[in-house]
Amino acid sequence: MELETQLNASDRNTRAIIGNNFQKIQEEDSKDDATFEKFQKDTNTRLDQLEQEKATHDEVKEMRQELQQRINHLYAGDPRTIKTVVKEILEEKGVI
Repeated sequence: MELETQLNASDRNTRAIIGNNFQKIQEEDSKDDATFEKFQKDTNTRLDQLEQEKATHDEVKEMRQELQQRINHLYAGDPRTIKTVVKEILEEKGVI
């Protein structure tokens, strides 16, 4: 942004120069505001996406814990329990 800096208080053009400088400053400020608003909108969009991904991540973590409990139960279970649990898992996965 280029502003006129050679001002002479006794010059008739000084008022016009000051007005032009002020207008340039306002235009630059408007551009800065628009840039900031875009940045703010993009940031909020990204934060919303991260929040959605976090929910998905939490669901996966919960599923992992549930499967780990099933596996632990298999290790400690009797053959009938093992057969039942394996059958349920295979049915859930669409294998049988």
